[in-house]
Amino acid sequence: MSAIKIAHVKAAGTEFVFVPLAAEVARLATAEQGAVFAQVREICHSAGLAGVVVPVWRGANGLAFLADNKLQPLLARFLTVEFLRKNLNRQLTAALSPLLTRLTTDPLAEPILRPPATQAPAAAAAPAAAAAAGAHPPASTATRAAHTAPANCLKTMLFSDLVGSTQLKQQYGDAESMALIRRHHEEVRKLLASTATGQEVSTAGDSFFIVFATPSEAVMFALKWQDLTRRLAEAEQVPIQNRIGIHVGEVVADTHKVAGKEIDFNGIQVDTAARIMSLAQGNQVLLSKFAFENAQQMLEGMEISGIGHLTWKAYGLYEVKGVKNPLEIFEVGETGFAPLRAPQDTEKAKRVSRA
Repeated sequence: MSAIKIAHVKAAGTEFVFVPLAAEVARLATAEQGAVFAQVREICHSAGLAGVVVPVWRGANGLAFLADNKLQPLLARFLTVEFLRKNLNRQLTAALSPLLTRLTTDPLAEPILRPPATQAPAAAAAPAAAAAAGAHPPASTATRAAHTAPANCLKTMLFSDLVGSTQLKQQYGDAESMALIRRHHEEVRKLLASTATGQEVSTAGDSFFIVFATPSEAVMFALKWQDLTRRLAEAEQVPIQNRIGIHVGEVVADTHKVAGKEIDFNGIQVDTAARIMSLAQGNQVLLSKFAFENAQQMLEGMEISGIGHLTWKAYGLYEVKGVKNPLEIFEVGETGFAPLRAPQDTEKAKRVSRA
């Protein structure tokens, strides 16, 4: 068991849990960063700490952090090394991975700068936001800052649809059913707020479009979402389930605010992610090959709080309407709860081979 020092504070009406990490975190591969951030959040939530979990580290241009884009202007105003040192008021004890143990040893030490030939260009923004946006590799650039998103970027996309909502409206009427759906959406957004890089792109009726920096984080979120929906359905005695599709691809980022959205993502890969979701049935999480293989590599054997044993399955190639090449479809689900069955052939998708 090892200890992590954290700063649990309230600023401008928002409760924060700041977790200092060594500057080395900025040089990790995206998958390693995602695993570190996920473990940090899990430790804080397991300790019963309320508030937004914000990993922070020292960068060449100031203090870098990983936080929702809406919080970045606030954090950039007051979040400094001196502030953190002054407010390190809690110590959490947990079983840490060797990597996280190393990252939490003397986390606020001066960073070791890279040689000039490989040093990242300085960002022209406030120190904390600039460091998070431009001075570090993928996980730092995935701080959900809309204004820093490149024209083209690689994203893990998650599409969802609420199965049973029509039956819900028929059984309970519009007013009561919409109140239940709003409650479901509120719980989803609370869960999303606990992630490191999850960003709600859009919501249409009963559906969500959410992006993440890594497939493993998207899968962890999807599994917890399925569990959340099952518990809500049991508590309210209502027939609702979620179906979810996850895909990784290069998309076009549009930072012009349209219809109240901070950012939007477009392109054939977005359409592909939506098609994968459409193959799923209620309580099912389907993935394309890259998302599946990366998430399985990171999560297999890992304990996810509140989630039991996972089963990973391959279903072979599907010809999907609107997608040029056949897609290899996979599933991950909690054993005993997930369908763990191959998608059925429809007019929009047909299985062409077995894995």
